[in-house]
Amino acid sequence: MTTRIKLIGLSFLLLVLAGCEQPATESEQAETAPPDESATPAVSADTVTSIDADGNVAPFGMASRQPVPVPEPEPVAAVAESATQPTGASSDLYNVHCVACHGADAKGVQGLGLNLVESQLVASSSEEELAAFLKAGRAADSPDSVSKVPMPGFAWMSDDDLAEITGYLKKL
Repeated sequence: MTTRIKLIGLSFLLLVLAGCEQPATESEQAETAPPDESATPAVSADTVTSIDADGNVAPFGMASRQPVPVPEPEPVAAVAESATQPTGASSDLYNVHCVACHGADAKGVQGLGLNLVESQLVASSSEEELAAFLKAGRAADSPDSVSKVPMPGFAWMSDDDLAEITGYLKKL
């Protein structure tokens, strides 16, 4: 390293250290300053400052604040199953991997995924054929693509996971 870079680094370090220096506490200031009965405190007790009564600086220069009581959370009732989903039919895997494009009700998300409830592909395919389709996916420029939006392949999923999703799709 050159001497010039070392000097720049050292100068920067000294500037940082000088900026981190804490101000004197009130007791230290009282020892060095003559008493003045007419002086009033510059900051009232209810003013928020970034220096507490002990002279500690709040982290990152943020104002120190008193704790705010937070009420205990109230218990809420469980969310009822959506009326748009078939009763008793759900798939955790669908909710993780498919819901973003096809929606919680499987009726599609504009510009992302098609309506699976009314899908001819879902209606006319067996569960095995749907699983094969899910493994392969479909490119946006495929001649069979209706939406011209790519359908990702899920070849990395196990056959059991694909069977759960295809079973759910066939129940829609």
